[in-house]
Amino acid sequence: MKRPLVVLLASLMLAAASAPVSLVQNEYNFAATVARKGINEGFLMYLDKQAIGFAPGPVKSYEGYSKRKPSNSKLDWYPAYALVASSGDFGVDTGPWTATWVKDGKTQQAHGEWLTIWARDKDGKWKALFDSGTGHEPGSTEKALKRHATVAQLPVASGPVPAVDDVHDQLVRAETMFSNEASDKSLRSAYLTSGADELRLLLDKSQPILGRDLATRVAPDMPSGLDWVPMGGSAARSGDLGYIYGETYKLSDTKHVTPQGVYMHVWRRGADGWKLLIALDTPI
Repeated sequence: MKRPLVVLLASLMLAAASAPVSLVQNEYNFAATVARKGINEGFLMYLDKQAIGFAPGPVKSYEGYSKRKPSNSKLDWYPAYALVASSGDFGVDTGPWTATWVKDGKTQQAHGEWLTIWARDKDGKWKALFDSGTGHEPGSTEKALKRHATVAQLPVASGPVPAVDDVHDQLVRAETMFSNEASDKSLRSAYLTSGADELRLLLDKSQPILGRDLATRVAPDMPSGLDWVPMGGSAARSGDLGYIYGETYKLSDTKHVTPQGVYMHVWRRGADGWKLLIALDTPI
């Protein structure tokens, strides 16, 4: 009777060892790796080779960290929010960061919010498709997610999964509607129309603005005078979570010569259609 039990226990141990790492666990592993190996080497281990970041405009992050000079700066962060697509292959998380370095013998610090978009590679490992953030004054009101917290996951939608090209078209259309509403009416109106109830705004020099209600109270109620121009994006295999990144231009800049800022918009699809979940907007 003992042998089957041993076999069963061994099977369970093997299954546990091979279970995919959750998005939150992965983020803590990422932070620990950077603390142990340094910023450059740590990021290169977790970035997809086609990953995009803002510095200050859109750049290829993997290439940038490969060429970046070694630094003694320390970077600490934790996840305060995480969401995974129903397919489990695509996710987003965000939270506060702190950078520490020494200049002229004095310790310096900077603070802000980070946003990372992840996809599982062919081996099931999480790789960052996008990683960037904003800066703000010290202090964060958001609590850290526990390392083994259950990660929120979108429910499986009824009906067929949209084709990849259809999802791309839907995201661009949602982005265009947002841009037109902000340009013609106001950002307040755009957030009210396109924003999810749980909308999160990550704006430069600002603590995160959490919830559509708060976003519509603090957003300017006048035409933005800007055009949000998509440059790229991607989505989950299940077609319910995706992103669009790009640059903002003055409406008069019809040839898109001088960008005014950069943005990353994360969208989720539900019974209410595509809704803006996270908006990271920062000026150049």
